Amino acid sequence: MSDVEMTVAVAHPAPGTALIAVSGEVDMLSTPTLLKMIEDQVAAGPQRLIIDMAAVTFMGTSGLAVLVEALSMSRVRGTDLRLVCATAAVRRPLELAGLITLFQVTATASEALERTAHTDPA
Repeated sequence: MSDVEMTVAVAHPAPGTALIAVSGEVDMLSTPTLLKMIEDQVAAGPQRLIIDMAAVTFMGTSGLAVLVEALSMSRVRGTDLRLVCATAAVRRPLELAGLITLFQVTATASEALERTAHTDPA
C-alpha cells in the first residue's frame, strides 16, 4: 500500500438516487469513514444507492466487509444497491472472496444509472 488517501463524495444524480464516489485506497484506516457515509445515505431512504468504486486503487478485506454491510443495510431498507467496479483493484478481491455474485455490478456509474432507469416501475 502507498500513502494514497481515500476520498468519498456524495451526489444525487436522479430523484431517489444517491451516488457515493470512492477513490484511493479502501483499507482498515479508511473504511470507518466509508461505512459512515453509506449508513447516512441508506438512512436517508433512497430508492437506489450506487457505490462507484471505479477510482479505487486498493481494496483490503475491511473494504469487502463494508460492501457486505452496505448490501445488508440496503436490503433491510428496501434500497436497490448497485456497485460500480471496472478495475481489478475492486473486482479481483470480490471474486476471490466469492462475493461478486451478491452484487449488481456495472462497469460505469452511467451504466448503473441507466439500468436503474429501466427498472423503475411505470
